[in-house]
Amino acid sequence: MVEWATSSHLHIGLAEASHADRWAAGFRDAFEVAATQRYSGSLHHDRWDTVEKQAEREHQGVKSGVMVSLSEELGKIEIVRFKVLSGLNVHSTNTVVKLTLNIGQLAVSCISDFTALARSALSEMFPGCAQDALVPRYIADAILSADLELRRAMNFYSFSPTASLVGDPSESHLAIVWESDDPQMSRAAASAVVEAIGEAARGEDGAPKYAQTRELNLERAKRRRLSNSTAVLVAAAKRNRIPFEFIARNHLRLGQGKHQKQLFSTISGSTSFASAKVALDKRLGNRLLAQAGIPVPRQITVRTKPEAVAAAKQLGKTVVVKPAQGNQGRGVSVKLRGRRAVEAAFDIAHDVTQSERYGVLVEQFIAGPEFRATVVDYHLVAAVMCCPPQVVGDGEKTILDLIHDLNREPDRDGRRLSPVEIDDELLRHLALHRHTPESVPISGQPLVLRPTGHLARGGIPVDVTSSVHPDNKQLCERIVRVIGLSIAGIDLIMPDIARSYKEVGCTVIEVNARPGIEFHLWPRAGISRDVSEVILANMYNGPGSSEIATVLVIGDRHTGMVATAIDHRFQAEGRRVGLLSKRGAYINTVPQEFGRRTTPQMLARDPFLEALVYAASPDRLWASGLCLGACRAVSMTRTDADNGTVLEDLTQRVLQRGNQGYFIVNSEDEWSRRSLSTLPTTRLILVSSEPDIDTDLRRHLHSGGLVLTLRWSTDGSGAKIALVSRSGELAAEPVTSMSQSRPPQIRAAMHAMAMSYLAKKDGWFDEVAPFPSVRPETNDVR
Repeated sequence: MVEWATSSHLHIGLAEASHADRWAAGFRDAFEVAATQRYSGSLHHDRWDTVEKQAEREHQGVKSGVMVSLSEELGKIEIVRFKVLSGLNVHSTNTVVKLTLNIGQLAVSCISDFTALARSALSEMFPGCAQDALVPRYIADAILSADLELRRAMNFYSFSPTASLVGDPSESHLAIVWESDDPQMSRAAASAVVEAIGEAARGEDGAPKYAQTRELNLERAKRRRLSNSTAVLVAAAKRNRIPFEFIARNHLRLGQGKHQKQLFSTISGSTSFASAKVALDKRLGNRLLAQAGIPVPRQITVRTKPEAVAAAKQLGKTVVVKPAQGNQGRGVSVKLRGRRAVEAAFDIAHDVTQSERYGVLVEQFIAGPEFRATVVDYHLVAAVMCCPPQVVGDGEKTILDLIHDLNREPDRDGRRLSPVEIDDELLRHLALHRHTPESVPISGQPLVLRPTGHLARGGIPVDVTSSVHPDNKQLCERIVRVIGLSIAGIDLIMPDIARSYKEVGCTVIEVNARPGIEFHLWPRAGISRDVSEVILANMYNGPGSSEIATVLVIGDRHTGMVATAIDHRFQAEGRRVGLLSKRGAYINTVPQEFGRRTTPQMLARDPFLEALVYAASPDRLWASGLCLGACRAVSMTRTDADNGTVLEDLTQRVLQRGNQGYFIVNSEDEWSRRSLSTLPTTRLILVSSEPDIDTDLRRHLHSGGLVLTLRWSTDGSGAKIALVSRSGELAAEPVTSMSQSRPPQIRAAMHAMAMSYLAKKDGWFDEVAPFPSVRPETNDVR
């Protein structure tokens, strides 16, 4: 009883306050004396009830007055704000999320200060996080761990290594920043983690509730899972800085404006519906190839089991039964013999979607090595030999145990290699060789598990691209021309792909319009080939050919005026221009309605857009990111002194990385010029409305910079804007309506003229030639 009283009544949660300790020491002594008298019989039970009730009242009083206030204050973790910074930003070159928390006194606390129950719960929920860390660092690591788990479930290939803490750890408010592939799921992960750690800080066990929330988040993530091919393409787009966004799961929009293109996994947006339909319908594909004189297996379409059995007898002893439409080997049964096997395979194929409408195919089985050739832009870029999965007996383990060991291999993670499933095809193949899953192969005996090397069923790819015979390469390129697919996977059966099909023979099993490409990255032997790089290289000649001409106008004063002047200037030159500023969003002066918050990406979705002018304050870019990967030039207008420091940091951390060209700055703009002090003068255009070039401007010209100045003619023709360099005048044009213009309007016109000159000089609107090479990146596989 004494132990219960001291541990339950006197426990004060996370941190023991000194005055609570003093109360605990005095009351513990009185309570222990009363307990001793109670059990010795010298204290009447009525008196004991009075002491116990007093203890309870004292406990509740301390709990409500001291302990609860402490635990609630220490355990209070509140999400203040969740912000997405898209595009290039002050934290990263990729999109990040910024979670602002109010954690009170926990900002200077350690996890080791928590109760034993809370620490046990935390170690169960977040086993990879250090249990002796400071609470802010622990929260950041736990959030990153939970977010990475969801990103893996969604099959994203790129992962952020760390989560950064922003702000003073001694303050109650701090921010956690980390890269995110799906901000919505990142927010769900962070909310669950913060709530769980808050409960632990209050001395509660939040593990059951967190486990339930975690499972719900994982289910949501799996519903959003990308195909392996899409995941590889997304990673390649990030590496190459090609703008992209998801239209739907596995459906990508790449590029901006008039340069945008689409990919549905590996189906190109240029692929016609007719070609995709032929590849999907195995009957049509077989017929079209046969009509072109390409060797294909004989096949018969059936709709009932008796028809399937009759077709199998007609085609030969061994057949393949598969749905007329399908992919990834779903519903396919191979190497079938006998009526029962054909009837069972018919049921499997018939269960595949739309089999009632399109029927089931009974096809001649062709024995021999299998190869997968991948074609991009009508050129063969990679080929693998598909080897069936196999195990080797040890004389002790059953075939089932050996398969389980096989699936535990590091590369059988569903990405590099598919796990081997125990299905009807595998059981039938074992039965043909007089085995069952419980059979124990003798030591050293290799056992093939499937009759084919289908990669989606656990087959093993071995790269053979370098050894493909020229005739076989030409055959593959001819096949995709017949079907009409720019990206395709061709399944071949032939004795040796290094020898001409004219010599050894060949059978084309099928052509896939949506081929997998991930296995070319991780063959078990041969050379690794990144087909995603080839696909993107045939779509874009680098980031510049995927982006429209974007210019940024930044400042606190007259940004809208300068942006409008640039917009009108590009329109006058025949361009379709998007404008985004505080006034709204426009495309060629037509207002655009995008909802509550408009971003540059929304305007860039217009398929005819050629240029984008984005005006924003330093504060907005600091808080929300550039929302773009890069821009062609930056116009800097006047910035207030309050935002001078923000502008300096923003310029150093974002603008100098994101701007591919010049900075156009007013010569008297102190803060803008200070923020660009480390920039080479060759990338700086100073704007001056004074007719004379002063010492500062002459020094700038002598250093290789450019100056945009206002000059008055001596012949009475009026003022003109002149862009000059050290060697002389580069361009000049008259100022229209000079008498009605105010100085800000004149400067806006000068910025617009500079942008027009740069666009012509650097060829912003020139058509980009297609990428000439289709050679994939290669790396030796060890």
